Amino acid sequence: MLVSFSSNGWHRGSSNVFWENNRFIVLLLTAVLLAFVSTAVRLVAYHQHKKEIDMLSSKLRAVIEGEEPGHLLLEPSDPYYELARAINGVQSMQRDISKDFLTQQRGYFSLMEYLTIGVMVLDQDQKIYLGNHAMSELMGREMNVKGQLYVNEVRTYELSRLIEETFQTHQDQHQEIKIEATNKNVDAHVVYVPINSHHFLVMALLYDITELKEIERMQMDFVGNVSHELKTPITAITGFTETLLQGAMDDKQTREEFLKIVYQESLKLTELVEDILSLARIDSKPQLNLSMLNLHAFITDILRTFKPELEKKQIEVDLQIPADCQINVDKNKLQHVVNNLIQNGIKYNKTAGKLWISGEVREKDWCLSIQDTGYGIPKDEQERIFERFYRIDTSRSRQNGGTGLGLAVVKEYVKALSGKIEVKSQVGVGSRFAVTFPLEMKDNLS
Repeated sequence: MLVSFSSNGWHRGSSNVFWENNRFIVLLLTAVLLAFVSTAVRLVAYHQHKKEIDMLSSKLRAVIEGEEPGHLLLEPSDPYYELARAINGVQSMQRDISKDFLTQQRGYFSLMEYLTIGVMVLDQDQKIYLGNHAMSELMGREMNVKGQLYVNEVRTYELSRLIEETFQTHQDQHQEIKIEATNKNVDAHVVYVPINSHHFLVMALLYDITELKEIERMQMDFVGNVSHELKTPITAITGFTETLLQGAMDDKQTREEFLKIVYQESLKLTELVEDILSLARIDSKPQLNLSMLNLHAFITDILRTFKPELEKKQIEVDLQIPADCQINVDKNKLQHVVNNLIQNGIKYNKTAGKLWISGEVREKDWCLSIQDTGYGIPKDEQERIFERFYRIDTSRSRQNGGTGLGLAVVKEYVKALSGKIEVKSQVGVGSRFAVTFPLEMKDNLS
């Protein structure tokens, strides 16, 4: 088609070509614009999504590291809304679990602090994770030094060896050991505690058995002493009886002499058995049977039973107790105390000596004292006379028939009555024993 131009403008044919050319340009420009807008939209969406993904990732990292960031807040229409809710839920669950763990941990730590058993926990790097107060007391130094190597803190070789064997063998160890720093005997258990296939703990448990060991020693000493004390009169009785049976009974003088010895030894044996039974009764019956008692009348009745012995040694008794002195006490237990103290006051008194017995009720307690003019007790031995089988002078004690248990029995009965006993003595002058008891006593001391 030809294009021509006149004064009137474009011819029709040329006009169509122009518009078709311009239409192509418009379409091209529109396509370019649409492409630009699409790209811009995608870029905006990408940056928006990246921002949200970064925010979600940052939130997860914070939760993993134990931090407590605020919850994610997204619109319900946001494509990451459900994911954000899930992350918020994980954070809440993690916070609750951590809170419960810390609460339980504090409870366990508090419990261990109140345990009388020494506890020390070591991690697999042989470092102290925790140690309680009882462990520090038993070891004689602070053991709750978290992060320190145990070899630098445990100064007892036997315990260190048990711990090392547990680390090497992964087997529990057990041994009784003595801690020199505190002079304590302990029953040591070192336990291997597996956590998982790669981690474990080692726990040292120390049970204080010092008191138990002392009781065992006292029991062995007691059995040994009783055997020895029983053997002496039994041997004498057996020996003199055998001699009599072999013909000595035909000699009247010898028979009477030997029978007198047998009788005296049998009395010693009876006294020893009674003292042993008294100690057994004290241990097995701590309950008190309290009643009101007139102390003056009570002591007067007891003195009547000792009248032959008092007259034999010509001992004068001075009773200094008010006639209206009333006390609340277990009569049977008090009678054991008074009987023994009066008996000693006679037995170890000099001939034609004197015995003072005084008592009074005070504001909060009442007291009773028995004083003699006997041999006296050396000052350095006055604390030991209450020990079982302890004797100041062996020959004199045997001569006077003492078992070495009398004052031990007195001490136990005084203790059962919540009282205390004191002694003041001077060699060659005499001794004074004073017992003090509270006015108010409980019916059961167990």
